[in-house]
Amino acid sequence: MRVLNILKNKRYLALAIVSGLIMVIVFPLLQVQATGGLQNLDLWFEVIPPLNLALVVVFSVLFGLLLSFQVYNFKSKICSVQKKAASATGGGFAAFLGILVPACPACISIVTLILPVSLGISVAGFFMKYSSLLLSGSIALLLLGIYLLGGFKKV
Repeated sequence: MRVLNILKNKRYLALAIVSGLIMVIVFPLLQVQATGGLQNLDLWFEVIPPLNLALVVVFSVLFGLLLSFQVYNFKSKICSVQKKAASATGGGFAAFLGILVPACPACISIVTLILPVSLGISVAGFFMKYSSLLLSGSIALLLLGIYLLGGFKKV
């Protein structure tokens, strides 16, 4: 697969690892900020369901892969502009949706800080109820972004 082949280049491997690590670190930090601050970080790791934790890790790894693969494709000018735009849009929407979804049941979404109170609470309730499904949808969008860039084609 092309997406794994570019990771042989140390620059793209480093970009994938660093961006994935940043995402896996930023994800819980943003969520605990909406529920009272960093003192709740230990609670986040205690109450998050194992499925959601696995989805967060997969989401972060795929985010790093997609970002490094997009940088590779933008620099090498292999893909068409339409595929690059579709991949960047899908990846950006996936990252945005993934960050809004509260992974732990005790957390509220960061969206509650942006929207008016009544709307923010109802949207956060929807996000909490379907968090696993929404995280899976974000993962699917990241996979779609890699697919659009030709990441799953044989080398």
